[in-house]
Amino acid sequence: MVAVGGMELGPGFAAVAVLFLSLAAKLFMSFGIRIKQKDPKDAGYEPLSQEAEGYITNCSKAQLNVAEYEGLFLAIFLFLYLQKSEGLLVTIVCIWFPIAQAVYFWGRVLTGQVIPWAPLGALSRYIIQGISIYLVGNEVGVFGSGMPKQFGPGGAAVAVIFLSLAAKMYMSFGIRVQAPPDGVDGPAKENASAAQLNVKEYEGLFTAIFLFLYLQKVEGLLVTIVCIWFPIAQAIYFWGRVISGNVMPWAPMGALSRYVIQGIIIYLVSNEIFGSDPPKQWGPGGAAVAIIALSLAAKMFMSFGIRIRQIEGEQKVNASKAQLNVAEYEDVFTAVFLFLYMQKADNILVTIISYVFPIAQAVYFWGRVISGSVMPWAPMGALPRYIGMGITVYILYTQVQG
Repeated sequence: MVAVGGMELGPGFAAVAVLFLSLAAKLFMSFGIRIKQKDPKDAGYEPLSQEAEGYITNCSKAQLNVAEYEGLFLAIFLFLYLQKSEGLLVTIVCIWFPIAQAVYFWGRVLTGQVIPWAPLGALSRYIIQGISIYLVGNEVGVFGSGMPKQFGPGGAAVAVIFLSLAAKMYMSFGIRVQAPPDGVDGPAKENASAAQLNVKEYEGLFTAIFLFLYLQKVEGLLVTIVCIWFPIAQAIYFWGRVISGNVMPWAPMGALSRYVIQGIIIYLVSNEIFGSDPPKQWGPGGAAVAIIALSLAAKMFMSFGIRIRQIEGEQKVNASKAQLNVAEYEDVFTAVFLFLYMQKADNILVTIISYVFPIAQAVYFWGRVISGSVMPWAPMGALPRYIGMGITVYILYTQVQG
């Protein structure tokens, strides 16, 4: 296998590349786009031209699109690395996926155009995700000759990745490709889009968790329950809303189920990491548990503190943007921290990011929610995460090189 910079062009290389590209896209959006925008309340504010507004919208949509795949594929690549997976298909997806992400985002950003970058990126990634389902399924025994005796974490991870692909393909070929006036638009499109954006928040996070539980050989009744229950909850939420065209009763059925499941997951992961012998110092295992807990708290606040109380206006917009922002990082860093825990990574840089990242997430979300303001919480959260993410790229590189 060809090596670049001390790394073979395999799953380890792909994981580092995905994390680096994620950081680059986020930095561009913050320092290339948002920092240049003025608040309408500021003195001397001048509305942007229609052309400028269109370019900003294009860049934002491009970054949100690639972010959908980052946590999911980071979990997949780190799993394949730990499994020492090799072969032509592994090499193909490990090279192809980072290129597809870069082409999609930077193609749209540099040209200001959607075409041909959106179909080039989307079609590529659908094929890659399909191959990845086979690769992960083969590793966990779903497609091999030794079929598992019961449905466990490995099978649940494969189900989540498959459901993710199905939802993404439906949005592309069942919604977006059908242009109005003969195609899908209006409430049907908004409903399907909201449903897909909701389930994607959980895909990377739970794929990382299920693959961790599989690698750690965690078993028991609670494990079996969450492994069966979660994919069903995802399917019910998305396809229930899409087929019926209604939010009710699918949203509460999906949301309430997943909150309970995520609570159980926190217990399972905590028990596996801490057990009866708590660590002497805070590390990546504790950081992973903290991120999963903060994720659940933010999601529950949005449901019970905002939506169920029917809060509208600036308060809802601010809280929603804050929650969507922290959700972009949850799956990425959960996958990384669980990987570092399994690698027994232990040095000053690992300790630093294990403290910095959960604190930055909490400061960003709860600072914005409690104060109702973006400042100073956005830069207080964003800057530490960018620095922590840069350090993490280096840490991940040192873990997988050679």
